[in-house]
Amino acid sequence: MDRLWVIAIAMLAGSLMLSAVFWYLGIPFFIAFLFIPFIPILSRKRRVKHCPVCGWETTGSERFCPFDATPLRETGSEG
Repeated sequence: MDRLWVIAIAMLAGSLMLSAVFWYLGIPFFIAFLFIPFIPILSRKRRVKHCPVCGWETTGSERFCPFDATPLRETGSEG
């Protein structure tokens, strides 16, 4: 099964369970919708870049090593 389908089904099941728990506790379940904007942040793949000279690594937007000004190389993804 495609990874996105698994994530979608897991989110649906989690949403239904969370709604049931909120309903049981008497809390308005629409509060769960406040967390929806965080979903893209949690599922975003982060690019890891490293300095070929000193080995410094970052997942930020830096293009050059702050220690020796060498252009950074992308090594893979994290997350």
